Amino acid sequence: MTNPLQHKNWFIQPTTELEATILAQNDLIHGLNWGRPSYGHPESAVAFHVLDVLNNIDTLNLAVEDKYRLRLAAITHDSFKYKEYKLEKKYRHGKLARNFLSQFTDDLLLLELVEWHDEAYHAWQLAFKHNNAILAKRRIKQLLHVFGTDIPLFQQFFICDSATGDKKKHPVEWFGKVLIQGQG
Repeated sequence: MTNPLQHKNWFIQPTTELEATILAQNDLIHGLNWGRPSYGHPESAVAFHVLDVLNNIDTLNLAVEDKYRLRLAAITHDSFKYKEYKLEKKYRHGKLARNFLSQFTDDLLLLELVEWHDEAYHAWQLAFKHNNAILAKRRIKQLLHVFGTDIPLFQQFFICDSATGDKKKHPVEWFGKVLIQGQG
């Protein structure tokens, strides 16, 4: 790939043909251009957050296949927030992103990463903002069930996604402790 895709002052350099194909989709481009500054996402356009996540992924020492998988997750994971805001809350942006991505791949682990990418954060919110450890534990058990032995890859993505903007480190630290302690 030699030509970066550029829109509204940002560009994402695709590293595979699949990335280039996905990045050329109008629905995804619209989602990458959408956004406004908010807590955890002061970047405005989703693309700026995606670029930060991609930079974090680039620092990881992972197998090539896992790195490509995380890159695709980064490119798509928040790109359908614009639709979430228009639809009933039952249509979460992770599920919308999964549905989009499933047109291009049948990689179940990748599709699960995209759909569930915010789940550890939601569990942390339940435990600490809503003081509901029981529901938090249920969400963690569900995550462990979905990812099984691939939970470390989910954790890597959660770390990369959380080390952006003005996001707090507490959810990532808590999730790491939960995994170490086996409290799922």
